[in-house]
Amino acid sequence: MRPIHSQTRRSVCWVLCLALCLISTNGQAQQCPSLVWADEFAGSSVDLSKWSFQTGAGGWGNNELQYYRPENATVSGGMLEIEARAERYRGSQYTSTRMQTINQGDFDFGRFEARIKMTTGQGIWPAFWMMPTDEVYGGWPQSGEIDIMENIGSEPTRTHGTIHYGALWPDNSSSGASFTLGGGEVFADGFHEFAVEKEAGEIRWYVDDVLFLTRKPADIAPLFWPFDERFHFILNVAVGGNWPGNPDGTTVFPQTLEVDYVRVYDGFMPSISGDLLVPHQASGMVYSVANAPSGSSFSWTVPADATITSGQGTSSVTVDWGGSGGDVAVDVASACGSDRLTIAVQVEAQLFFDFSFENFDDSANVTVNSARTTGALNEVSNPDASGINTSALSGEYTRASTKQYDVLFYNTSSVADASEYETAQRKFKIDVYSSAPVGTVVLLQLEDSSLATAANYPTGRHSRYQAVTGVQNQWERLELNFVDAPDPGTGDGNVDNIVLLLAPNSLTGDVYLFDNFDSHTIGTTGPECGNGVKETGEACDGSDLGGASCGSEGFYCGSLSCSVSCTLNTASCVAGSCGDNTIQCAEECDGSSLGGTTCASLGFDSGALGCGGGCSFDTGACVSSCLPPGAGAPCTATTLCCSGVGNCSGGKPSNRTCL
Repeated sequence: MRPIHSQTRRSVCWVLCLALCLISTNGQAQQCPSLVWADEFAGSSVDLSKWSFQTGAGGWGNNELQYYRPENATVSGGMLEIEARAERYRGSQYTSTRMQTINQGDFDFGRFEARIKMTTGQGIWPAFWMMPTDEVYGGWPQSGEIDIMENIGSEPTRTHGTIHYGALWPDNSSSGASFTLGGGEVFADGFHEFAVEKEAGEIRWYVDDVLFLTRKPADIAPLFWPFDERFHFILNVAVGGNWPGNPDGTTVFPQTLEVDYVRVYDGFMPSISGDLLVPHQASGMVYSVANAPSGSSFSWTVPADATITSGQGTSSVTVDWGGSGGDVAVDVASACGSDRLTIAVQVEAQLFFDFSFENFDDSANVTVNSARTTGALNEVSNPDASGINTSALSGEYTRASTKQYDVLFYNTSSVADASEYETAQRKFKIDVYSSAPVGTVVLLQLEDSSLATAANYPTGRHSRYQAVTGVQNQWERLELNFVDAPDPGTGDGNVDNIVLLLAPNSLTGDVYLFDNFDSHTIGTTGPECGNGVKETGEACDGSDLGGASCGSEGFYCGSLSCSVSCTLNTASCVAGSCGDNTIQCAEECDGSSLGGTTCASLGFDSGALGCGGGCSFDTGACVSSCLPPGAGAPCTATTLCCSGVGNCSGGKPSNRTCL
C-alpha cells in the first residue's frame, strides 16, 4: 500500500505545475490535467452545495436491509465518515447513508477518483459509483451505470469495477472485473485510491493508479453504449442484499467507510499496467505506463529476484521473474509534475501436473451435459501432433453463433475443494487451437448444480477463471487465472459443474480445438506412481512435463524432453530403456525417507535398510536375504545379489542375473 500522503502530494504537485504549463511555449499545456471539481471534506458537515441525501428503506431493488438517512454521515478532521449501524429505525434493523451529486456535480468526460478506507464484514456493501443525470436513453439500465468501486465485506481483499447497460430488468446486462490486493493485505487496513477515466467510447478503471479494466463499445456489442453522457457520483454503504447476503454472527457493527476526498480532473493521470500474478520463473512479462505527458522520463526498479531485460528509460519494460515477487516501480517526471507508480506482483509457486479432466486419449474425469451445452463437441484427430500437444486425439468444439453466451457444460466430481483454484493452490490449464482472433477470451465457471439454473445468474456460480488467446492456427497452452466469485454463498465443496465459455458476450461461430484440460497443483511433489517409482510431472531438470507417465523403476520412460529416461539421483539424461542406471535413493520399500543413503548400481540400497537387506523396486517388497554372487543367478523379485553392492545385469527385473 502506498503511504497515506502519497496521493495528496502527487495531486498537489500536478495542480501547482499546471500554472507553469499554462505559460509554457513547448505545447504541453493541454497535456496537464486540471482539477475541476473536488470535495476535500474540510468542514464540519457534509457540503450541501455539492451533495444531497437519498433516504428511506424498501430494499433499493436489491433486497437491502438498511434505512438510509443523513444522520449516519459526519465530517471532521478532513474526512467523510459513513457509518452503517445495527439499530432499529422505522421498521428497519440497520441504518446507513446514501449521498449523491446529481445536478450539483455532473460530468461527461475526465478522471473521477476518491481515496477511501473500506468497511469489512459479512453483509456489508460499500460503493463509489456513478449514475446518468439525464437518463437520455431510458430507465435503468438503458442509460447506463458505472461502478467505480464496489466491495462485499466477505471478500476483504477484492473490489469490483462494473458497467450496467442493455434492456430493462430482468433482461439487463453488465460487464466488469475485479482487483485483488496481494500479500494478505485487505482494503480495510488503509486508504486506497479508486478511479475511472472516461472519454468518448472508452472507460478505464484503476486502483492506486494500476489499470485493471478497460471497456469500449465493441466489448458490449451488439448492445448500445450509453456512457458518453453526463453522470453524477453516489457514495453509500448498504447492509445485506442479493449480492453480499445478509449480516451474520461474525459481522461487527458499526462499520465505517472513510473518504478522504472525491476529485474530478479534465484530463488523465499516468498509470501503470501489467500482470499482478505471474507464473513461477515467468519470462517476457511487460509493464507499461500510459497517459504520461510527452517528454516524460522513466526510471524503473524491480525486486532482487527479477530482471529488466529491455525497456529501461522508456514507458514500457520487459521483466523476467524468478521464484519470488515484489514491487515493479517507475518514477515518471515531466513538466506537469512527478509521480512514483507501483504495481505489486506475486509469483506463483511452481506448478506440477495433478490430473486431467479431459484429454480425449484417456478416460475423462468429466462428462458432457448435452442438455445444457449449446455448441457442438466432437472428438477428432490432432491436426498438429507436435510441439505443445503431441496427443493423437483432441476435442473439436463449434461455437453456437446464435448464443451470446455459448456454453460447453461438463458434470464432474473431481473438484473436491474449489477454494484451492480460487487461491491458486491449484490451476486449470488447457491446450487451444483456433482461427479465432488473437485476444479471444476463454472463460471457465465452477457451479453448484443444486443452485444454478440457466436463468438465475449469479446464484450457484462459485468462481470464474479466464485466459486470453495469443496465437492463431497453432496450439498454445493457456493457464486460466481467477477472475471473481459471482456467488460467494456457493460452498467450496459443492461444485459439480464446469462450464467453458469460448468468446463469451459475442455472436461468433468459430471452431476451437482443445486438449489436455488439466488440473495442476503447487509444490515439489506430485502423485506417487507406485512400486517405488517417483512422481509424475517432473523431468530430469525439474521442469513440468504435463503428466508424462512413470517407468517401472522410477525412471520417466517414454518420450521426454531429455530423451527416453533419466537418472534421478544425478538429474542427468540417459538414452535407451530403463536398465543399468541408478535411481535416487529417497525412499525405502515402504516409501519412507532413507535420508540420502547411497544407492547401488540398480537403485537398491547396499546397506542396512529398515526392512532388512534391501528392497525390490519391481514389486516394492522388502527382502532380508540375497543370492550368492554366482554368475547367472537370477535376480528375482525377492532376492538380491550380495557382492558388496548387489550388482545385477540385464534390463527389466524379470531378465536380471547376478554378475
